[in-house]
Amino acid sequence: MLDLFLDSADLAEVEPLLATGLFAGVTTNPTLLARAGVGSDRLPAVVERMRAAGARTLFVQTWGATTEDLLRNAREIRDRCGDVGIKIPVTPAGIAATRALADGGVVTLVTAVYNHVQVLPAVAAGATFVAPYVGRMTDNGRDGVGEVLTMQRILDAVGSSTRLLVASLRSPADVARLAAGGVDCFTIAPAMWEQLLDEPLTTEAVRVFEDDVARTRAPHAGHR
Repeated sequence: MLDLFLDSADLAEVEPLLATGLFAGVTTNPTLLARAGVGSDRLPAVVERMRAAGARTLFVQTWGATTEDLLRNAREIRDRCGDVGIKIPVTPAGIAATRALADGGVVTLVTAVYNHVQVLPAVAAGATFVAPYVGRMTDNGRDGVGEVLTMQRILDAVGSSTRLLVASLRSPADVARLAAGGVDCFTIAPAMWEQLLDEPLTTEAVRVFEDDVARTRAPHAGHR
């Protein structure tokens, strides 16, 4: 089953798309929240509006240098925002925090993953999702798509229930290549949704359809 998330904290962008019922939820991070002007005081209200618009799962990122810090801040996030998933960076402290949260039944997303080897500790920690950053890998001279496909093969080979939730997607072609390789969960910027549907031949076909409908619905000559 294909699951699409929106990677944004901008309500003006997110709410209309969530209302379509096509998206499983929303992923955020501190950078996206800052870009949308969402401070800590506004976060619970923004999360509630996204839920009301149709988001089934929302992810908010915890922070801190130690496992204890990460867990304490994750508890604070959930106390204020309800049953949200927690994003956790793939660091030693983050992996330990992921294990503790997973044991408590919290949906977790291990984030900032750049190397297929990093999938292994995330799986051992019981992560619900792992977020590899395809575009940023490619920006740094790596084969981002190839790296993510290797991650998917690892998950398949060990029979893990952990899923990839692929982020930092720059082109519809990358989404299609990853889907063809078995990846079934993506978080995309709202602007990419239109790119996934953008095809000049389709646009022309729709224009012809509309013109033909207009002709067939035109009043007959001499009709009063």
